[in-house]
Amino acid sequence: MAISRDKKTELLEEYKKIIKDHGGYFLVRSDSIDTATITELKKELKDNNANFKVLKNTIFKIALQDTEQPVEIQDFDGATAVIYFNEDPTTPAKLVKDIQKETEEMNARGGVYEGKFLSEEKVMKLAEIPSREELLGMLVGSISAPLTGFMNAATGNVRSLTVALKGISEKES
Repeated sequence: MAISRDKKTELLEEYKKIIKDHGGYFLVRSDSIDTATITELKKELKDNNANFKVLKNTIFKIALQDTEQPVEIQDFDGATAVIYFNEDPTTPAKLVKDIQKETEEMNARGGVYEGKFLSEEKVMKLAEIPSREELLGMLVGSISAPLTGFMNAATGNVRSLTVALKGISEKES
């Protein structure tokens, strides 16, 4: 069913807004993915400050050209969806990778993050990087480990001194 010119203009503006207002996006092929999987993916993405939208390929290509995006994907065949986000790109990439393991029908076609094009391989590499929260936890752990060791050594010496003094006082009495 053909869509009206007004609807096409509305979609074009919506796509441009998605591109301009978000820190990055991944394009994924979404042929033959069942509704339950898409619904679950949308929920997981929303929980992680990201969104999913099925696209009209021709209109999205125009939006990419109009916003001068560095996308190097030539063939937009089949159903294409965009996963767009503002913050950490690793979580959406991990969700795409997880679904890609379950079904061959969804795969990353590429994306843009911080103004740079990401190939399918780079999107999958992002999925291997720990999330921002995990990295912060690792940083805190590595900073606190030497301090914890120092505190244990310092309290151990004080404890040894206390035990020695107690032993001396018991011996003298």
